[in-house]
Amino acid sequence: MPIKVPNDLPAVDILTKENVFVMTDTRAMTQDIRPLQILILNLMPTKIETETQLTRLLGNTPLQVELELLQTRTHKATNVSEEHMIAFYKTFDQIKGRFYDGMIITGAPVELMEFEEVEYWDELCEIMEWATSHVHSIFYICWGAQAGLYYHYGIKKQKLPKKLSGVYKHNLEYKTGMLFRGFDDEFFVPHSRNTTVDEAAVYQHPDLRVVSTSPDAGIFACKSNDDKHIFIMGHSEYDPDTLKKEYERDVLAGINPEIPCNYYPDDDPSKPPIVIWRSCANLLYSNWLNYFVYQSTPFDLNAISSGVTPAHELVTDEFDLIAAKFGGSSLSSGEMFRKVANVVLDEPKRRYIVVSAPGKRYPDDIKVTDELIKITECEVPRKREELLNELKERFREIVDYLKESNDESGYSNRDFHFDIDGEFKAIEKKIGGAGRVPSEKTHDYIISRGEYLNAKILAAYLGFDFIDSEKLIKFDEDGNFDMEATEPVLQSELLKHERGVIPGFYGSLPDGQIKTFTRGGSDITGSIVASSVNADIYENWTDVSGLLMADPTVVNEPATVPVITYREVREMAYLGAEVMHPDAILPVVSKDIPIRICNTSKPEEQGTLIVKNARYYTDDDSQEVSGITGRQSYVAITVQKARLNDNPKIREAVLKVFSDLNIKVGNIVAGVDALTVMVDEKEVRSKASIEAKSNATEIEELTGILRDTIGGAETSFIRDLSLIGIIGRELGNSPNVAIKVLSALAAMHINIRFIDHGTGNMNMTVAVDDNDYETAVKAIYQQFV
Repeated sequence: MPIKVPNDLPAVDILTKENVFVMTDTRAMTQDIRPLQILILNLMPTKIETETQLTRLLGNTPLQVELELLQTRTHKATNVSEEHMIAFYKTFDQIKGRFYDGMIITGAPVELMEFEEVEYWDELCEIMEWATSHVHSIFYICWGAQAGLYYHYGIKKQKLPKKLSGVYKHNLEYKTGMLFRGFDDEFFVPHSRNTTVDEAAVYQHPDLRVVSTSPDAGIFACKSNDDKHIFIMGHSEYDPDTLKKEYERDVLAGINPEIPCNYYPDDDPSKPPIVIWRSCANLLYSNWLNYFVYQSTPFDLNAISSGVTPAHELVTDEFDLIAAKFGGSSLSSGEMFRKVANVVLDEPKRRYIVVSAPGKRYPDDIKVTDELIKITECEVPRKREELLNELKERFREIVDYLKESNDESGYSNRDFHFDIDGEFKAIEKKIGGAGRVPSEKTHDYIISRGEYLNAKILAAYLGFDFIDSEKLIKFDEDGNFDMEATEPVLQSELLKHERGVIPGFYGSLPDGQIKTFTRGGSDITGSIVASSVNADIYENWTDVSGLLMADPTVVNEPATVPVITYREVREMAYLGAEVMHPDAILPVVSKDIPIRICNTSKPEEQGTLIVKNARYYTDDDSQEVSGITGRQSYVAITVQKARLNDNPKIREAVLKVFSDLNIKVGNIVAGVDALTVMVDEKEVRSKASIEAKSNATEIEELTGILRDTIGGAETSFIRDLSLIGIIGRELGNSPNVAIKVLSALAAMHINIRFIDHGTGNMNMTVAVDDNDYETAVKAIYQQFV
């Protein structure tokens, strides 16, 4: 597998000639896997040489590795150009919000100085402390190892009587350890240093273990008991001529150095050195990457130590009241009902439970709400009666399962009873019999019965009170939800019940007629309930472990977002992501009630926390992007006329055309003489007021209407476009986001039709051709995850 490095890094050409598979940023964008993220703090003066040495060893592995180079800001490199440092190195401020699978801290030519005298010591200490919570495994080399042992364990270094220089024989003290798996009993490693560590202190420290030593060079390798810190005293990464260069440098300086031990044949500096440590070096780094990084690092790097209070730990003594909503996938069958019961009863603070109608039991299944809609649309009495009976049997299966199941695998209620036949008789009576054509007044009543029945069944199974939404969730005469009328009534009723189950999705109009929200409206009910009782947290339980950063049908196993803000979720929903209903956020926003998205089948997983201010829940708010989403099948309609945008009346007339036709505008891009409006082509086609004449399409008719409205204007359109939204609360504070997005698309040769930075510095939208949509989303995702 390749190692991924920045474009144009000098090591690329050198290693390519050595047949080391090196992959640049550009090519890596086409890879749909999660590489290991390795950070190198390069303290050596020979930056390029050290970069190449470490890249060579990290690239000799079947794993894909992605390197990032770090420098100290308190010390300016003098042996390499400033252009090189700017192009390839970052400072701590730029990366401290990120997480890494592994980190290497190199040696430095400051070993004869006291640690505190080194000009960048304070910064190095800050980096080492940060690494304990942001890096899975840290690999320290030579002086870097001495510095790490001193900082973390208080072990001092000691000056040697003379410089240790040469290639020395080593053996293993911990032969069964994985760091030196596959090593021979004896092996050779280069050393070049004037100091060593206090060996007695290392052996005596209870948190350290010595792994390898040398009779002449002392301790070569030790590690922390938790495998997080690996300390290597030698330089197995050295090139064949590295010691030679050091020796010749010291000779020229008049230091009169000793010839490096076991390095030159016959100790003759005129002869080429013999390399006897290369296999040791490759195996050491491969073992570290494989056993100490790859096999134990979490797939989601934020899990290393994100600084976020894990969502599942938010249920603490300070939280007295939890409102929870369970979606259709969580209540699709009797087995899922029992999982829900386990979740609810596991935490007594979950007192108010909102439910959806049963969802799909398997991919080709139909949701209960869709079955109910079919009943309202069916004009054949006998067929309608059959559909109603099929629905009754589906609920009977749930009830029978809950009656019969009584084992140790989950909650069971032996006293559970539910009259499903009686419930369906009441429904048939309400609509005037199973064979009667549903009226306009009974339409919403019928499609709300999925939530109604689920709530009644779950309440009976849990032993909770059933609290009907019908008279508590209020709509006005125009069918709009009325929070002002709802909250006092709902709050008063809920507080009469210690525990209750409430059906989502519906309420009633002023005349008492049942009225439903739009699809997904149970989320809104859950949020309303949480707000009305001033819940400490609102949990939304579903079949995924939180909000995903991208569509899983496009990106393979996208990462979960640990913490996200209310505004970001609404932006994601608006731009096409299948997240919570956007209106479900509003009732909890004013009261700062956190929302937790969690998985009914995996309740132990962290999930996603949706909050007003992410900084309260994490000490790292540098996450560049929270989500990448999009929609396809858009059309860009352009109206062009000289100085069009100088005349606000023309612009107003253009937008009024769309408003009068009830066509929602996605985005608007304005120029001096032109105005481009992005609309969903399916929405245009669905408008009965636009009738395609002769062979024209609805889009052509719409452009004709615009031409007639704006006399003398030219109109054109581009079809089959996709809008891709990139959302992040820090998007407006970092130019890197736009650079990364444009670089990703350019690398894949994807033409960008237009770019729009949304208001509030929270989103960026790009339009691409439909054919490029999936490739574009993958490329952008790879830049940020």
